[in-house]
Formats: sequence, C-alpha cells, structure tokens
Amino acid sequence: MSTNRGAAGSPLTWGLALLFLVPIDVAITRTPLLWGPTSYENTHDLRLVQLAETYKTARKLYAPERPARVRVALLGDSRLWFAAHEPYVERQLRRRAPELDVRVDTLAVFGALIGDMEVISRHLDRQAPSVVVLAIGGQELVPTADGELQHWPARLLSVGWRDGPLPPASQAERLDRWLRTVWPLYRFHEFARAALADRIFPGTPAGRPLPDHFSSSREVFDYFRTAQAPEVEAAYRAWREHPSLPAFLDYVLVGHPLLPWRPRVAGDARPDARALEVLDALLGRLRRQRTAAFVLLLPENPLLDLDTAGEYHSPGFSDRVADAVRAVAARQGIRVVDGRRWMPAEAFYDLLHLMPDLSGFQEPLAEEILRALRG
Repeated sequence: MSTNRGAAGSPLTWGLALLFLVPIDVAITRTPLLWGPTSYENTHDLRLVQLAETYKTARKLYAPERPARVRVALLGDSRLWFAAHEPYVERQLRRRAPELDVRVDTLAVFGALIGDMEVISRHLDRQAPSVVVLAIGGQELVPTADGELQHWPARLLSVGWRDGPLPPASQAERLDRWLRTVWPLYRFHEFARAALADRIFPGTPAGRPLPDHFSSSREVFDYFRTAQAPEVEAAYRAWREHPSLPAFLDYVLVGHPLLPWRPRVAGDARPDARALEVLDALLGRLRRQRTAAFVLLLPENPLLDLDTAGEYHSPGFSDRVADAVRAVAARQGIRVVDGRRWMPAEAFYDLLHLMPDLSGFQEPLAEEILRALRG
C-alpha cells in the first residue's frame, strides 16, 4: 500500500498524467468535438433553451466563426436574442460603413439576469471586443421568487480567482470556480459531456437556427409556430386592422396560450440593491478594460401604456430602472442610450419581444454602435 501511495505522489506520475491530460484537453476544448453543431442547440423547449443558449454563448466566445478587425459584443436576454441576431446588425453596420470589417456576437441567453451577464462579461477578454453593448430591460435587476440574481449561465461559466459581486454560497462553489478558471476541460465539462453524447448518439435536430432574414410576419410565425402559423397570422392581421391592447392580447394568446403573461415584476417593484452592485461591477470591468461600451435601455411596447391597471406590466418600473441604471453608469463613466421609445407597437412579436429582423431595431442599434466606435 505504501508503495502505491508513493508512486501516486511521485513527480514522474504527475508528469505522465499531465503529458496525457494536456493533449486530451486540447483535443476536446479547441476543436469541433466540443464546439461543432449539435442536434439540441436550436431547441424552442422553454425547459432547455437557457442551457442551449448558454452553450452557444460559450462557443461564440471560445470558438468564433471568423476573425474580424472590429468585434461587437451584445450582452442581454431573450429580448436581445429576438431583435439583434448577428446578421441583422452586421448588415446595418456594413450598409452604413461599407469599409468596416466587423463581426457581431450576440451573447443573449433566455431568462438571463444581471448576475448571468456579469459572469459572461468575465470571458469578454477572450475576444477583446471593440464595442460592448449591455442591453437592459429591467427584469434583469429584480431577483426571482427565491431571491436569485443568476441562473445557469452564471453556474456553467463562472471563472475568476476572486469572488465576484455575488459571493459563492460555499467553499465547494468557490473551489469549482477556481477549477474552471485554471482547467479548460473542467470549465466546459457539462458542455463536453452533452456534445460527446450527441456525437456518438445524434438526436433528431430540435428546431432550426433563427433565419438570417425575414421578409414577412407570416415567415416569422412559420418559424416560431409552424402548425399554428395561419391562425396566428389571422389574429395578427385582425389586430393590425383594429389596433388595441385587447386585440393584441388576443393575437398573442393564439400563439402562446400557455405562457404566463402576468408580469414577474409587479406592483411597486424597484431594482434590487444587490443587482445594482452587480451592474456596477460589470460596468467597472468594462471601464478598466478601456472598452468602448454603452448601456442600452431596451425598447418597450407602447401598448403597455394602455395597461393602466398594471395587469401586464408594473407602471413606473421602467422609469425607476432608467434612473437607477443612469446613476450606476455615471459613476463608471459609461454612456446610457435610452431606446425605450425606439419602436412602434407593430414592431413587437409579443408584449416584450420585438419581431426578428422586421422590427428594424437593428437600424438605430447600428447607429449607436458606430457612434461608440468613433469615440
């Protein structure tokens, strides 16, 4: 027994282990074995979509599709995913600046909270972006019912030697973060396990990528609600002919009858003090990295102004968020762009999300990105 323990602890044993481990690590974490397409990454299943988008966010950071002289990173949640798909924004940037060699990375995860965005921002130095846009809608700054300010992205992508603004709950979580920091294969072991299983036993593709272009609302409904597209389109047209909040809700409920359309943020809600500390840490990191950056207050559906009873939103919450974000950003010298009134009601897919491509959101966004690039 003592001989075995001595062998296990010898420098030669550890040297041989590292000799085999390093090539294995590289073979997995720097190749399509981990970062290639998977059957599950385009799922629309709300139980899995956050995990899938976290995986794709990591891929964009660690295995970008192509190099570019100008790199734009967009941080946000599903509202950004709908509105700022990379091809939409890149087209507008090139239309305005044809000489620009640009790549846009939309690092948007469904349901992401400010803690998730802060953790994702720790990886931005991988790509050294020319511009970073932090898109805020407000709900990211309010804890969940169990008091959380972060979800799967923060758990799966947590790195760093020092504790962040939301300290780990235990020493075990801290050790897990340290291991992810120093050891790439451990950092991505959940993704690697799922990807390897998919390579060996490929599943039926769950959905398809968001198209690079939509030419009509019917194409949007065909993508998201294939079986119900004719019915959804008819309800949408009925709303367009007789615009009102009830008609819009009728249209939304045709396509998504099971979604909880009552707001998570209700009553006299305010941004959480801890959330603002996290926002401060995120913006402070961008300032120290001397990255051109701005905070974008995301567009809001004007129809919610008609919801005076507060059934579908929290009246006054938007202004409270804007005031709090401006105060934090001012301390860090970061510009805030107020895009809340950028879009008309017909630009919205539902109460929160914009129509992908058709909304035109990418046009003012591209203008603000170019403004940031010009300094």
